[in-house]
Amino acid sequence: MLPQRCSATLSQMTSPSTHKRETLRIFLITVAAILVGLAAITTQSLWMDEGSGAFKALIPNFKDWWAMTLRLGGSDVQMPVYMFLLWCWAQLGALNEFALRAINLPWLIIAVLALRKVRYWPLVLLTCPFVLYYTGELRPYAMQIAGGALAAAALAKVITNRNEDDFIGLHAAGAAALLLACSSLTAVIWAGGLWLGVLMIRPDWLGRRGFWIKAIPWIAGGLVFGAYYTFTLLKGYRATGMDGSSVLSVFFGGYEMIGLLGLGPSRNELRSNPLSAIPYLGILIPAFLCFTGAWIYGLRSWLRTVPIRCAFAVACAVLLPVVILTIIGFLKDFQVLGRHLSPVIPAVLLPIAAALSAKPQSKIPFILGILSVIFMLASSIELRFLNRHARDDYRSASVIGVDALQQGKSVWWQADMNATRYYAYREGGMALVNAIQVLESNPPTGLMFADVVIVNRPDLRYRGTDYRVEMNKNFFKLQSSFTGFEVWKNE
Repeated sequence: MLPQRCSATLSQMTSPSTHKRETLRIFLITVAAILVGLAAITTQSLWMDEGSGAFKALIPNFKDWWAMTLRLGGSDVQMPVYMFLLWCWAQLGALNEFALRAINLPWLIIAVLALRKVRYWPLVLLTCPFVLYYTGELRPYAMQIAGGALAAAALAKVITNRNEDDFIGLHAAGAAALLLACSSLTAVIWAGGLWLGVLMIRPDWLGRRGFWIKAIPWIAGGLVFGAYYTFTLLKGYRATGMDGSSVLSVFFGGYEMIGLLGLGPSRNELRSNPLSAIPYLGILIPAFLCFTGAWIYGLRSWLRTVPIRCAFAVACAVLLPVVILTIIGFLKDFQVLGRHLSPVIPAVLLPIAAALSAKPQSKIPFILGILSVIFMLASSIELRFLNRHARDDYRSASVIGVDALQQGKSVWWQADMNATRYYAYREGGMALVNAIQVLESNPPTGLMFADVVIVNRPDLRYRGTDYRVEMNKNFFKLQSSFTGFEVWKNE
């Protein structure tokens, strides 16, 4: 029989009023996530990576969708579940930019609810520029953020019950790992990191009766996706190789993840000239110091509550995938970007929530936490509304290119074709898509034969060449320019 005080506490915890309050809290957090997510999603043009999935999603039947997916190849083949869900979403009528991107709203809701019991987590997550930006991007990174939040919740459960004779936390870790694994090939590494951390905390599970039976569903799911990814690698599917330092890109990913990107120069500005950050240092440095101070306090606060073995296990789960991805980047010509680190976002944000939860007498960490949230909110607003952070405008460029082609002009398209296929398909179906395929080529040697040249990201198409000099030398004049593109016409 339970002691009277414990019985009263248990009764209080399971009372109808407590259940109603929790239900109301979940409802309010869900509504807040939906509203914030809708505000974060834009009607901006799809950029090239978004366009690849969007174009295939418009194909009306599954067989042709799968055939086109394999035909076009690239990293989309290694994002199987997200791309399939995107195709299903489009069949329900989500055809424009805003509606397609709204597929990410459920992932934002899962991410915020997974750690809802952490005080201030909803506030911190729903003001984070990294989270909101990728909620508004038609790629599986919001899905991976949700997987990372579930993984953090699973690790917390395993740590809390580390001395219990049960498997609480096993299924939570299995579900989180499987969600990560099915989102993309790169996220498999994060799923592996999660399992490593769990088994470092509970190595006794491996010898416990019943563990392997309970783990069968998660092992089977992992083997299915493992076999699928092996197939894609044997067939040669992978992301396009990129020039650039993997170490520098990881540092940029960190800068992006702590929420400063909106306050500073755009991605393209930093690519073309890292010194473009200098005029923004007046705001970037204070924001960085506030975030770093709050993060360090929050981390120290958490370390006081867990054994060193558990803290080391979590560190391995978080840091080992970063190291592995960086090594792969060097060996396989793969540039590790901030979005590939999406599953680690809870490790970035949870210490800020901990700083906000500081005791009343600890004013400094609370102030640093509040200032961090304010900086993140300002960064989110600037990312959402300032032109310098807008996505490359494939929509406008595609309209110009297609119109010129339909007028019988010769068009040389110096940009990726994926988003253009999407806009062409919406306007004229596969017939128009097939017609525009001839527009794309390598950097031209015979500009004199073109009437219109549309240039995107000269650093990708004209490496080491001053394309403006080439255009002027061949009697082209700059006709118009918009985000990420220039249109040159032969005068």
